[in-house]
Amino acid sequence: MANVAQEVIKPTQAGIFRSVYLYTGQGETTLLVIPTGPNVEDYQYVLVDCDQDKESDEIELISLFKDLFTDGQKIDVYINTHPHADHTAGIKDLYDEIGITEVWHSNHKASGKDEGAYKELKYVLDKVGKSNEYHLKGTNDVNKLRKSDKAETEVVKKIGNVDYIVLSPAEYVCDDIDGEDEKARYRRIHEQCGVIRFGYGSDPKHIMMTGDSDKKAWKEHITDYHKDHLTAIVLSASHHGSRTFFKENEDDEDVYEEHIKFIEPTYLIISAPKQADSPHDHPHDDAMELYKKYVDPDNILHLGENLESVIIDIDSSGQMDVRLDKRLVETYGRKKSDSDQKRDTSDSKKAIGFGVHVGSSGTKIDNKPMG
Repeated sequence: MANVAQEVIKPTQAGIFRSVYLYTGQGETTLLVIPTGPNVEDYQYVLVDCDQDKESDEIELISLFKDLFTDGQKIDVYINTHPHADHTAGIKDLYDEIGITEVWHSNHKASGKDEGAYKELKYVLDKVGKSNEYHLKGTNDVNKLRKSDKAETEVVKKIGNVDYIVLSPAEYVCDDIDGEDEKARYRRIHEQCGVIRFGYGSDPKHIMMTGDSDKKAWKEHITDYHKDHLTAIVLSASHHGSRTFFKENEDDEDVYEEHIKFIEPTYLIISAPKQADSPHDHPHDDAMELYKKYVDPDNILHLGENLESVIIDIDSSGQMDVRLDKRLVETYGRKKSDSDQKRDTSDSKKAIGFGVHVGSSGTKIDNKPMG
């Protein structure tokens, strides 16, 4: 009998590219279910970032994967956009309990208070070995990565039937930051953040994962070089909805918007708790106002607002379906303390259950099935 993880995450037909934006509080964790063949069993599992820091309600990944993989299966690929704790926390335990075959990462050399997060990543890198470690380097070619050898040899690396393009970090940025002192490297980690666009279908639809990439990365290194590869119907909001996607800081009057004009997203996914529960006030109000200039407010999906995950399906023709899910949080969410249980739960009663429908093929809320 199928359990909740299998019911929600595993497609029931072949040829579906499913993206599951998991609620993990102040952090980001996305599971990509990649079609690999003609049968319903033909799928790979790619985890983009990992956040397990014992927040209330965050989905406990080990429990989820133990239910999802009942046959000893491993995570095929772990992609780390950058080694900050809210994108790496728990990856060591996940490797030990579930297993990971390959790791793709930005190759940022962490320093200062980032070193603890990097140690978890380094542990997994050592376990998978150099032959299963790949570096993210910006390119205009699809399905290209760099080996972790000394020459960082460029290779074609497919993941099933889904195409991807690495937009960041640029090679010259990596070289420049790698030569900096520890303070400068610490300051520039978001400039060296991985940004990847995935596409699928005969009429391709694209999703974009942005990590914590900042204004400087986009303005100086990404937009002008990759403007022909930026369109994405689904955008994962950079840095949990932070203003740093548009501004250097709150007082920056030189607001940057060229990137989102090229991306032209229909849906925006924000991986953050409610603003009142975020230690960094994510998502920032000024960033949300800017996003709303380009994305219909009905299509801005904030995971923490109603404690839910978002599921995006793209079929082989390029038809797309968007759903909200509360079952994963209800089943695998970290249990609250007694005091937390006394809080108002009215919000959590909204949109209960898998299959709450948001839209299809880029539409607004319309209750249309995927066709």
